[in-house]
Amino acid sequence: MIAPVRQTLAAVLLLLACAAASGQGVTSRTVVLGQSAPLSGAQQALGEQIRDGALAYLRRLNDSGGVHGRRIELATLDDAGDPARALANTRRFIEEFGVFALFAYPEASTSREVLELAHRARMPLFAPLSGASSVRQPGRAVFTVRAGLADEAAQIVEHYSQLGLRRFALVRRDDAGGAQFLAALRAALARRDQPPPLDAPIGAPGPGAAARRVAAAAVDVVIVALAQPPASDAVRALRHAGTGAQIVATSAASADAMALALGADGSGVALSQVVPPLERIGLPVVAEYREAMEADSGGAAYSAASLEAYIAAKVIAEAIRRAGPAPTRDSLLLALEAMSALDTGGHTVRYSRNSRRGSDRIYLLAIGRDGALLH
Repeated sequence: MIAPVRQTLAAVLLLLACAAASGQGVTSRTVVLGQSAPLSGAQQALGEQIRDGALAYLRRLNDSGGVHGRRIELATLDDAGDPARALANTRRFIEEFGVFALFAYPEASTSREVLELAHRARMPLFAPLSGASSVRQPGRAVFTVRAGLADEAAQIVEHYSQLGLRRFALVRRDDAGGAQFLAALRAALARRDQPPPLDAPIGAPGPGAAARRVAAAAVDVVIVALAQPPASDAVRALRHAGTGAQIVATSAASADAMALALGADGSGVALSQVVPPLERIGLPVVAEYREAMEADSGGAAYSAASLEAYIAAKVIAEAIRRAGPAPTRDSLLLALEAMSALDTGGHTVRYSRNSRRGSDRIYLLAIGRDGALLH
C-alpha cells in the first residue's frame, strides 16, 4: 500500500510564516488557508480524514499548476477536539499569521467564540463541517457546502411520511446540539401536521433507558442523532430493547463508520449522508476523489468526511480562481456570492448574495444483510 503523505509541523509553520509575510495570506506563489482540527485525542481520525481529503484535492490542483500560477496550501493546527485550543489556533491564524481564509473546521472546532472572532476580523470561514444553525446565520462570512440539521430532519421526515410512517422518536445527546436537532424535527413534523416526536435523550448511564422508552412507545421511525461510537451503541440498545421501528442514523454518525461498527447486526438500519455515497463511482466527483485518495494513501481512508473536505477544497479553489489573479478576501466573498450553481461532478453547490448555504441535499443509504452499505 502507498504510504500516506503527511504534513509535518515544520512544513505547516513555514506555510504560516509565508502567510504572515504577505498580510492577507497571498504571495506571488501561494494562497494559504488555515484549519484547526483534531490531529490528536479522541477525534484524531476525523480530523485526519478532513485534512487528508482536502489535501488530496489540493495536491492534484497544485501539481497541475494551481490557480493563476499560485499553489493553494492548507496549514492545519491541532486542537485535539478542544474548543479552547481551536479558538487559540483561530486567533493565531487571524492575528499572527493572517491566512487568506479559514477552511473546513470540524463541528467541535467551530464554537460560537470562533465564529464571533472570525466575524469581528472579517475573516472568511469556508465549509465548516457542521450542520448547526450557528454556522448558518445571515450577515457573516461563513459559507457552508453541506446540508444543515434542519435540512436533514425535514428530508428524513418527508421520505418516511411518504411511505405512510408518521410517528417519530428521537434518540439524541442531552445537550445543546441534541436540542437543536429536536427543534428542527419538531418543526418538520409540524409543517406536515404530524404528531411531535417522542424525545429520548441519552443520559450518563448510556442508551439503555432511552432505548427501552422508545421500544415501549408505538413509533414508526427512530432517528438516532448521535456521533460514533454512541450511535452504534444506541442502535444495538434499540434492537436489544425490541423496537420494531425503522432506525435512521443521521450524518453525525458517518455512514461508513456505522456500517463498519455494526456489520450484519446493522441490517436494515438507514443512514443519512450530506455527500454522495462513496460507492457511487458513476458520479465524476466520487470517482475523482477515490483516484486522488488512492494516489495519496492507497485508498485506505475513504470516508464521508474526507469526501466532504475534498468537495470543499474543490469549491474554494474555483472561488479563488474567479476572484481573479490578485485575490483578496473581499473578492473571494464576491466570487462565492456570484457562484449560482457549481457542479463539482454530480454534486452541485449554490450561493447567492442572500444565501451562503451551498447545499441542502442529503442522501439516504442502508446497511444490507452482509453489513455492506446500499445506496
